[in-house]
Amino acid sequence: MFKYIFKNNLLFKDGKYIALTLIFFTIFSFLFFKFLLFFVIPFFLFSIYFFRNPQRECPEKNLSIIISPADGKIVEISRGNFENYSQKVSIFLSPLDVHVNWIPIDGIINEINYRPGKFAVAFAPKSSEINERNDIIIQSKYGTILVRQIAGFVARRICCWVKKRESVKAGQKFGMIRFGSRVDLLLPANIKISVKLGERVKGGETILGRWI
Repeated sequence: MFKYIFKNNLLFKDGKYIALTLIFFTIFSFLFFKFLLFFVIPFFLFSIYFFRNPQRECPEKNLSIIISPADGKIVEISRGNFENYSQKVSIFLSPLDVHVNWIPIDGIINEINYRPGKFAVAFAPKSSEINERNDIIIQSKYGTILVRQIAGFVARRICCWVKKRESVKAGQKFGMIRFGSRVDLLLPANIKISVKLGERVKGGETILGRWI
């Protein structure tokens, strides 16, 4: 059981400080204030659940598809001018969703731009502009897209595991956001969106759109 948890759970990697804190409070509570175990143990179990790391595979193998970068609910599909992109698809992740992020397309990482900011609720449209965020620009054979990791009201830490100029594959895990967040995709006009507002999607598995 413990081997499975360590292998498939990110609590002991990107949540290591949370794990150490919870272990400390568990020991402290057991020794001095046993009633606190009723609060510490449930939070520790929730943390193990939150940092789960599922294996996903898109059912369709096609370089022209855009794979969802995150689990969650589609809260915005917009057309306009979004930093030189023509479309935006936004996914809200509740604290109960998987918070690992997946690469949507095969390509090269052109840029990674981190920007500190506020921590407004992640489902609000303004969070895309004012919250702490990390932008990853990916150049594919069809064109360029931008994946934006956005911290939410509860989330206070964005993790990114890829580097500039790195070659990436669709479905590859590239990071996570802790405890409730949002992921935006900024896309060019020549992508046909295949999801609807309010639809729930699965990172690394659901097809969000196709190059046309």
